[in-house]
Amino acid sequence: MPRIPSPSSKLTTQISSATRTLLNTSTPKPLTLTTSRITRLPLPAATPPQRNHSTTTNLNKYTAGNMTSQPPKNEMVYFPGVMSPSRKFGVFRKVLHTGLYSQFVAMEVPVNGEIGDEVHTVDQTLIFTHGTGKAIVAGKEQEVKQGDVVIVPAGTQHQFLNAGDTPLELVTIYAPAEHDPRTVHQTKEEGDAQEEAGEDEAPEWSQRSKSENERIGLVKVPQ
Repeated sequence: MPRIPSPSSKLTTQISSATRTLLNTSTPKPLTLTTSRITRLPLPAATPPQRNHSTTTNLNKYTAGNMTSQPPKNEMVYFPGVMSPSRKFGVFRKVLHTGLYSQFVAMEVPVNGEIGDEVHTVDQTLIFTHGTGKAIVAGKEQEVKQGDVVIVPAGTQHQFLNAGDTPLELVTIYAPAEHDPRTVHQTKEEGDAQEEAGEDEAPEWSQRSKSENERIGLVKVPQ
């Protein structure tokens, strides 16, 4: 008599067959990497270089100005990059040029330093190129920084302090001259000592009037 499979045996056979089918179809095929099909992604655009004033000024290269005891020549004086906001002058004071009616001076005030509480008999214009400081002029206080200008009229009490953590750099214009054209002060103390000894005086020719300079031929006026 033929054997009739039981319902449970038939179900088991169907499950086994379905499992084999699932395993055969779900087994992942190994991946084959073809290098010729690799797509190269575009590189990000290069960031343009940042352009800033990061040059360090060496005062020794500025020899164009009149730094002698004689009146200046009638010619152009050019100082490239002297107003660059990042610099290191390296000395407290150096006269770069002395003219008949003005004088151009570079200064570096160290951290916690000062220019000095003083009064000049000449006008003074201070142009700050780096750092932060405090100006005290005729009793009025004013914070100063790179790009600021302070004008001190002749006969006015004034003081300038370094209020930052880097040297306070500036150039100052005296009108007429205040210092000897050959002046180089490594420190404020050296400058004070020379001034007290009478060794840092403006030359006589820098204090003459316009009419006198015309009369002696230093300034020739077209007729």
